[in-house]
Amino acid sequence: MAPERRKTNMMNGKTVQAMFLAVSLLATPAFAKAKKPKVPAPAPAAAPSREELKAVPPDRGHTQPEAKPTLAPQKFVESLYGRMNALSKESPTLDALHAKIGEELKTVVDYPEMARLALGQKWTEIDDAQKSEFLGYLTRMVQNTYVKRFKPGQAIDIQYGAAPKQLPDDRVQVTSTITVGKTSAEVQYALRPLQGKWVVYDIVVDEASQVQTYRRSFKNILDKEGWPGLMTRMKKAAEKKV
Repeated sequence: MAPERRKTNMMNGKTVQAMFLAVSLLATPAFAKAKKPKVPAPAPAAAPSREELKAVPPDRGHTQPEAKPTLAPQKFVESLYGRMNALSKESPTLDALHAKIGEELKTVVDYPEMARLALGQKWTEIDDAQKSEFLGYLTRMVQNTYVKRFKPGQAIDIQYGAAPKQLPDDRVQVTSTITVGKTSAEVQYALRPLQGKWVVYDIVVDEASQVQTYRRSFKNILDKEGWPGLMTRMKKAAEKKV
């Protein structure tokens, strides 16, 4: 009998150390109460589709075509994990490693695009001050849930599947298998060109899109508690000590 493959669960946090942004909003204690009533489990999903990308009106900075990066998409992901593994080896303490990874994420994650897609139509209905507050909390939440999964000296192995899939608007999706210790997960990175380089705006872990998971969670809270309730919950999650 073939060995059983341990799949990633967005709620158990056992394999998110193999990837950034893979912990869903519902896994954060500050959002636990938002699960009532229970939201149906998400259907298998890839990165946001052409229809989903078009459904969210473009914001400033998304209307002009971007220069195509010279680095191939798969090479970008390879270099990212190379830097992460190097940071893990050279950082003597956990705090130092977390600080360095947080800074690295700022250069490769497109937080504004993630925020725009995760909030959906609501993004066009809020003012600049609200967008700034939302983006600040989301950025810190993503960083907090990611960096706490790394430990000094812990290496991550990555293997690649088929050739990158072309998405609308020069976006691409890179498919890989991430292994940490004895645990592995299928991970797909949704990338888009920005200022001549690739940036990550979504990650799909064992068929669960983080952007779509965020979007369902945010909508559930907004429907029940409105904007103030969402900001209160995001603030708690963002300020939670790693």
